[in-house]
Amino acid sequence: MRVCKHNHIQKFLNWAGTENLTPSNVLPVNKTILCNYATTFAGRTAGGTACAHISAIKGWTLHKGKAWLGGERLNAIFNGVEHRAPPSSFRNPRTPVKEAYLTFLHTNLILDGTKAADLMFFGQLHAGEVLPDSPNLPRYNPRQHPLVSDLGQPNNLGTCSLKLPSTKTAGSRGETAFITPQHSPACPLAALAEHIRVNCLGPGNPLFAYRDEVDVLRCLTRDKCVNRCNKIWGPRGIPRITGHCFRIGGTTHYLCRGVPPDVVKALGHWKLDMFLTPFPAAIPFSLVH
Repeated sequence: MRVCKHNHIQKFLNWAGTENLTPSNVLPVNKTILCNYATTFAGRTAGGTACAHISAIKGWTLHKGKAWLGGERLNAIFNGVEHRAPPSSFRNPRTPVKEAYLTFLHTNLILDGTKAADLMFFGQLHAGEVLPDSPNLPRYNPRQHPLVSDLGQPNNLGTCSLKLPSTKTAGSRGETAFITPQHSPACPLAALAEHIRVNCLGPGNPLFAYRDEVDVLRCLTRDKCVNRCNKIWGPRGIPRITGHCFRIGGTTHYLCRGVPPDVVKALGHWKLDMFLTPFPAAIPFSLVH
């Protein structure tokens, strides 16, 4: 995700160079230049792609200690870009994970991936918000991913808070997710408690660290978790999932069970109402071997 944002910023700086803009024009960048840049995406990409590029520029600007000068006109331009987006700029909706898939993981004892899968599903989380790219413990960055100490104690309803140091929408400001107990074999709070106990994790350890076959502490990575899930689900006819499929699956799960949309939005720290866009029905899932 960080590499992607860096590429977005570099692309903007390259464009600024072709427009003969000076450093003072691009940091901070004013609304007119931002709008001009946003229009370059018209006819080439979807509006969401243009928005992601501008969002990366905003994060970079604020990180440099400069004021963000964007305005409401940008939203109108994003809408215009969306209307002119070519069909090739849209990808097929991703298949949401279902609770039954998680239950099957538990029956097959996919222990090192199951706990994270439970949390991502019921917590409506992006995989990259809780799982790193490297299994190497010294490379784990607590400013990017949570520690055991970031998981709060349950309140009187059994709900726990989880501090996310960095998220897709809030960046390095981070956000707080709220994990509720579930009457399910895949209850994320029960899974986390067992995971922490079995791996003898302390407050300063990565939330999803685990002990390998020689008792060396390693970090569960996003790729390992997703690949393990795909390996067990693939033979059952389920299309390959990505880390985002857990988030949209959890959101769909709550909405289909009648949880009010505003509650789902708050629990999933959604910033927009895009989570109300209908997701494709998941492939029928059979537990028959």
